[in-house]
Amino acid sequence: MSQNADLARAQQRFARRQRLVRWKSWLPWAVGGTLVLLSAITVWLFYFSSALAVDGVRVTGVDTVPVATVTQVAAAPLGTPLAKVDLSVIAERVRGIQSVADAQVTRAWPNQLEIVVTERVPVVVVTDGKQFELVDATGKSFKTVPARPDGLPEALVVGARRDVTIRSVVTVSAALPVSLRSEVRSISASSPDSITLNLGSGVKVVWGGSDDSARKAEVLSVLMRRQAKVYDVSAPDLPVTKGEKR
Repeated sequence: MSQNADLARAQQRFARRQRLVRWKSWLPWAVGGTLVLLSAITVWLFYFSSALAVDGVRVTGVDTVPVATVTQVAAAPLGTPLAKVDLSVIAERVRGIQSVADAQVTRAWPNQLEIVVTERVPVVVVTDGKQFELVDATGKSFKTVPARPDGLPEALVVGARRDVTIRSVVTVSAALPVSLRSEVRSISASSPDSITLNLGSGVKVVWGGSDDSARKAEVLSVLMRRQAKVYDVSAPDLPVTKGEKR
């Protein structure tokens, strides 16, 4: 009886080992099959299912540009799986809006696109006497308005190289501290190297060219601690004042 019992136990141990061997041999196939199935489900869910399709657009960063304009120009493909949307194409369309300097588009899972807009900021206004063009720090004219906006200097540009001169004027205006820029009534220039700021108080600032504008702005802020009628920072290392009040 004891030998029969030992034999039975040995047979059971052998059977268990055999099952374990078979299980180990099938385990990689089972894991691989599971991974393939999960991958297939994931691909279907993200690229073919309507569960993660675009159903709306969220726009941020706008102030003067209407949200409806950005949404319309973006033309987001509603109903398309979010993972399949070409974000760069949408961003490029939004950048085509005149008042938009840049746009970034990201996926806002599970169902939306987010558009972050950077608007153009005017630093000078150019006029032909009838209408006013807003120009940003890159020299881009992006909007026409019927009246001169408050707080923006007006570019009074004459001469043959008008476009180049306007870009120089823009560079100067962009370099001015906001507090000083709001005091500038107009910026006169007959060439890129003959720029003059005309302040509302009747004070003039001879600027010269647009080179070293940041340095000139620093020097001017110190120089204006003295009251004068003319400040000349065209040579920032040798600034000059005229008509000082004692």
